[in-house]
Amino acid sequence: MFFKNFKKLNFHGINFQKPSVVVEIGNDWIKIAEIARSSSGVEISKLSLLKLAQIKDNISTAIANIFRESGLERQHVTLCIPRHLMTVRVLDLPSVDLKEINDMINLQVGKQTPYSKDEIISAHKIIYSEKEGYTKVMLAIVQRTIVNERIEELKSAGVSVGKVFISSEGVYNWFSFSCLPEIKAADTDTIAVLDIDSNYSDFITIYKGKMSFTKNIFIGSNHLSEAAGTWKDKLIEELDRCLKRYYIEEKNTRIEKLFITGATRDINDLGLILSNTLAIQAEKTDAMRNIAVKKDVRAAQGDSMAFVSLSSIAGTVMREGQFDLDFTPGEHKILKMMEKKRKDLVIMGVLCLSIVMVVTFFLFVSFYYKSMYLYRLKKHVKEISSEAGEIEKMKLGIDLVKDNLDTKNSSLGILHEIYKITPSDISLGSIYISENKQVVIKGRGFEMSDVFKFIKSLEDSKMFTNVKASYTRTKREKEGDKDVEYAEFEITCPHERR
Repeated sequence: MFFKNFKKLNFHGINFQKPSVVVEIGNDWIKIAEIARSSSGVEISKLSLLKLAQIKDNISTAIANIFRESGLERQHVTLCIPRHLMTVRVLDLPSVDLKEINDMINLQVGKQTPYSKDEIISAHKIIYSEKEGYTKVMLAIVQRTIVNERIEELKSAGVSVGKVFISSEGVYNWFSFSCLPEIKAADTDTIAVLDIDSNYSDFITIYKGKMSFTKNIFIGSNHLSEAAGTWKDKLIEELDRCLKRYYIEEKNTRIEKLFITGATRDINDLGLILSNTLAIQAEKTDAMRNIAVKKDVRAAQGDSMAFVSLSSIAGTVMREGQFDLDFTPGEHKILKMMEKKRKDLVIMGVLCLSIVMVVTFFLFVSFYYKSMYLYRLKKHVKEISSEAGEIEKMKLGIDLVKDNLDTKNSSLGILHEIYKITPSDISLGSIYISENKQVVIKGRGFEMSDVFKFIKSLEDSKMFTNVKASYTRTKREKEGDKDVEYAEFEITCPHERR
């Protein structure tokens, strides 16, 4: 979005909008221009005006030479169809619903021309809707062969057409941008524009800021510049017919003013003549108003610019290439749409691949840094391993000394505890202390009750746990002349380390 808007930025007259290339193939002239919107209006940076009578080869070869020599962009070129090649009707439709209006238009298209729907291209636009539920619609129709022939000529010249529009809309766009803002008129006033080209003219009415009527007149600057001719009278007759036709369709409006533009340099007093004969205020307006032409372009074209009107092609950039009446063939639109989708898919593929590459790069960088970190850790561990070994040996020595100093948990401590709790009635035969401090005590007592008291004493000691008698038995032995009876025992009691 940023880059799209950036192309349209303008700083102190510096134009950043991408120029548009416009081609108009009329019945006597070919107009090719590179145009861009500027802060002051429109700038024509490249212009070629070529008479069809001067073309020795075919038209496509001549166009190809112009594009090659001028270095013009060959893609998405805008094609202008002259008004005299079209049929335009203004219809009153009894609905304000867009879907119903489209259905009515589809029915009307076949009635307005003798051609079938497959042989024509139509476009329509809503002029305004009335409170009574009616909608004023402009319907324009052109033979498909007229558009296709021009597209094929350009295609043979290596030029791709992006959009097709009617010259009347280009004139309207130019006048709306260049002149209409300065005209102080009421909202209900109707203004007329007469754009004079070389062999024909375009009569346009503007109502409430919208193009409401258009009519072609087969009289142009070639006719009107003749001093002794009667073409001016014929023009007045044609304009009178246009006015009557308009007033039939628009009964409640009156044209307040007529602006004459186009190739009017060599036509004198036309505004005064029309004002006196048509009872309408008429005046000439500069056809190059807000249209800047580079000096080298103007010098190269010479007097050719005086015989043609550039208003229609200049108006292509006034609304950023948007037209209410689009005559681009449906199959051409489908091809362009498929091409756009293909480009979008390519761009999406490139973006996805770029994202994968970026993610892969960051993963690789992350893996590399982690590998380097692990390498440094291993190197550091290797460096300190010898010191760690020495410290471990020192720790073992300390633990050994600590164990030797701990008399409470040593064998001597165990013997001392046994000696402390052994009563005088018990005589100990042996004391066995294993490495895991398992203590086995063997001995005897005078009576069995003495043995049990001894066991109870061991259980009460905090140094022993789980005291058990492995066996206890009564035995008799002779000591001199007497038989002595005593209790023999074996006790196991693990030492509880504290």
